Amino acid sequence: MKLALALTLINLAALHAAFASAPLPITANGTVQVMQSEGDKELTWVDEHIQAILPSRVGVSDGFIGSLNDPMKMNKVIPVALAGNLLAPPKLGSVNTLALPKIVEEPLRLQALINKAALINGKWYKLSDPIRSYSLSEIKPNSVLLIGKKEQKLILFLNKQNSNIKITTK
Repeated sequence: MKLALALTLINLAALHAAFASAPLPITANGTVQVMQSEGDKELTWVDEHIQAILPSRVGVSDGFIGSLNDPMKMNKVIPVALAGNLLAPPKLGSVNTLALPKIVEEPLRLQALINKAALINGKWYKLSDPIRSYSLSEIKPNSVLLIGKKEQKLILFLNKQNSNIKITTK
């Protein structure tokens, strides 16, 4: 691994030296010095990166990696008799029945009223349009009336009113 890294670094340094037209001195301890003319500052970052990766790095030994268990391999064998009971469906009427998750819906908010249309939760509705389990029954100047399937009434009011905006219709 170290030999391959050293050879790669030497090849990179040789390519850099070929483009820079400078000799490539290699010292006895294995460090590479790239000679570069003072006017050629364009590739100095390459030299900095080469010098940064030259020191030997300490990593995990091959023996330690070999001692690790394979996470994709199951060592424990589950008997067939137990495997059939792992995901048995719950019995009806038992305490351990799974409850269905509740769907949390955003509350209905009246945002704007224009003519005979209402903006509720970012969507425009007109009279008798369905909104969840309700139907838009009436539009008033500052509110709307929604009627549910069992004649449930829900009134939505405008929360904010801007006194700077005046809209008049004919």
